[in-house]
Amino acid sequence: MALTLDVEQRLTKVSLVKFYDDHKRDWQEAVQKTYDYIKDSLPNGTVIRVDDVSIVLLPIMRRDETLGATLSTKRLTQKYWVGNFVDLMVDKTWNSIRKA
Repeated sequence: MALTLDVEQRLTKVSLVKFYDDHKRDWQEAVQKTYDYIKDSLPNGTVIRVDDVSIVLLPIMRRDETLGATLSTKRLTQKYWVGNFVDLMVDKTWNSIRKA
């Protein structure tokens, strides 16, 4: 699902937007690789949407050690935090990855 203002505010409140900014290059690379994989796997001319990338990236980020450690440290144990963070990642990088 695309990032909403409400979700972005919750991520900001628990410092996950700052965490994103602190590791921006890593997250951009992860989103770019996911986008490229999808683009290369589908027929030419297929329109790739934000949610197409998010749904593929989500299980990968569920196993990301850096994100997992941060969520654990902050005691953010609910499963939705990873999905919300993935939405943030894709939202913040969408314009640049589509141009690459």
